[in-house]
Amino acid sequence: MITKESFTVEEWAQIISAPASIGALVVTADPSGPLGLIGEFRAIMSSMQTYVEAHAAESGLMGALKEYMSSRPTEQEQEQLKQWAETQQEEMKTNRPNSAEELQQRVRETVTSVIALLRGKGASEDEISGFKAMMVSIAEAVAEASKEGGFLGFGGVRVSDKEESILAQIRAELG
Repeated sequence: MITKESFTVEEWAQIISAPASIGALVVTADPSGPLGLIGEFRAIMSSMQTYVEAHAAESGLMGALKEYMSSRPTEQEQEQLKQWAETQQEEMKTNRPNSAEELQQRVRETVTSVIALLRGKGASEDEISGFKAMMVSIAEAVAEASKEGGFLGFGGVRVSDKEESILAQIRAELG
């Protein structure tokens, strides 16, 4: 059974980065104004927390994720996370995506890697399906977090055509 201790600090960082990457992919599909961007980025973590809370009792993976997200890291864990984040930041600087397609491919690789990690640690196919459903839920929440194409809050649409297009891809690949 999956528990918080099933993963290292770096592995937990990778696990959390997959749904965050999916959310960021939706954000970049059709960027909003400054207030919209804030709402969209907030939607990533709030929808992840909501999903995990709702499904923690039925899934060992979601229960472990809930425990990890609600626990305070030790100083050693904070240092490990800092080193992991610095490594990721350097990698992003040197391998910055040059196109939307390249960004999508990197997110695909991140998600594929995390799913392989989860399987390697013994996650069941039901738990994997739940993790994928969480990522779709996050993508939908981000797309609906702000209106696109309006002026001063008037008009616009909740989910733009570009966002709907990337949502369709995410649903197809993770469904």
